[in-house]
Amino acid sequence: PHSWTKPQVQARSHPNVLAATAWLNNLYTAKSKDNLSSLEGVDLNVPLSYADRFRIRKPGVAWEMHPPHVDGGGIERWEDPTFRRCFEDILNGNWRKHDPFALEFRLNARSSLYGRPGQATVFRTFQGWLALSETAPTQGTLQVFPDVFLSNAYCILRPFFTPTVPIDSEDIFDGKNWKFDTSTPDFPGIIPRHGGFIGPRPKPELHPNLRLGECMTSVPQVRPGDGVFWHCDVVHAVEEEHTGRGESAVMYIPAVPLTPTNQAYVERQAATFLKSACPPDMPQGPGEAGFKGVGGLEDVL
Repeated sequence: PHSWTKPQVQARSHPNVLAATAWLNNLYTAKSKDNLSSLEGVDLNVPLSYADRFRIRKPGVAWEMHPPHVDGGGIERWEDPTFRRCFEDILNGNWRKHDPFALEFRLNARSSLYGRPGQATVFRTFQGWLALSETAPTQGTLQVFPDVFLSNAYCILRPFFTPTVPIDSEDIFDGKNWKFDTSTPDFPGIIPRHGGFIGPRPKPELHPNLRLGECMTSVPQVRPGDGVFWHCDVVHAVEEEHTGRGESAVMYIPAVPLTPTNQAYVERQAATFLKSACPPDMPQGPGEAGFKGVGGLEDVL
């Protein structure tokens, strides 16, 4: 994967990108301002750079690599005790009190228990990308489920319920036709991969009440330089079809606040940057040293 091209280094360090991601970080809140100031080593006004990849879609080519899914932790959402506390109101039966923007337990949640290559180990308040081309709906752009509050509640509780009617029945949407069931170890949408797990990957046949076919919404038209960001728990996908004439290209740039865990990662990442090696979270390989167009310290804006 390419993470250190000159344009990527410049874009991540651009003042506008840093200002936008700092603003996004501040959408998260502690239970009180006093609590926020007492969180040692945490500053939502200090954005960190996380080296990710870019994506280029060719027109007319079907793309099935990014169906509806949630990043930032798979089975860890249930398995890691701290990560699980991010959803404690849901699991305690008070799902209406769930706050996707509550900060405290996000800070030390472990999103990568198994070291799966490509699994982010940092806390990203928002995932995002910078458009490199003009792209509109149906042209291979991003789709999102528009209500993270409801999708969190449904996805977190889904493993503990079983339908009592056929999954393709209209009656599946009636809550009376589901029963509480902890008799199996299944976590629908969690898939073993590379020694760890990917997902959640909601599917109509596993998560019918999300009505993915009706609810997944394409983002509006973007032009080069436009940024698109989505909450770290949002169900999102890349459109399978690209009906446009040109490439659909984006550069992934998330919002990452200063926290002790994030700072420790960025310090390890800095060492790979200086060597043009693969960032720690990315699949490992020979890196980009010796490639033309690799960015360096002189390209940090």
